[in-house]
Amino acid sequence: MSDLNKWDERFVRIAFEVASWSKDPGTKVGAVLVDDRRIIATGYNGFPQGIQDTIQRYQNRDLKLEYTVHAEVNAILNAAKNGSQTEHSTLYVTFPPCVNCAACVVQAGVSMVICPCLTTSPERWRDSFQKGRNLLEEANVMVKTFIPETYV
Repeated sequence: MSDLNKWDERFVRIAFEVASWSKDPGTKVGAVLVDDRRIIATGYNGFPQGIQDTIQRYQNRDLKLEYTVHAEVNAILNAAKNGSQTEHSTLYVTFPPCVNCAACVVQAGVSMVICPCLTTSPERWRDSFQKGRNLLEEANVMVKTFIPETYV
């Protein structure tokens, strides 16, 4: 059904577990950054450290969108915080990267992204996801996709 190997499948499953840690009641996204089959960082969508993440704030869509750090960026920042190099790593994520996250992925030197195919993502975000995909491809970041229902 997918061209992912057993290690890829394991890390995709871990990314879905990490996504469950998000306090966002609407959308839960998880990311796992891997180098040589070793997890170097994880991230999920949520507010920055030290910022109260109350349900009231998450229900205010404008505030939520302004405050939320996306899972991909959280994983990259966590790697930096822990002193792990991200160059030539692989990012496993439960949503396709938006254009802003894709720019961060490129800048961090990630060489491969494994994410759901665009057709399985919410329509309202597809334009940003497609732009992100274009950015990754132009920067020669390899992208492999999967069908999320296989791993949830």
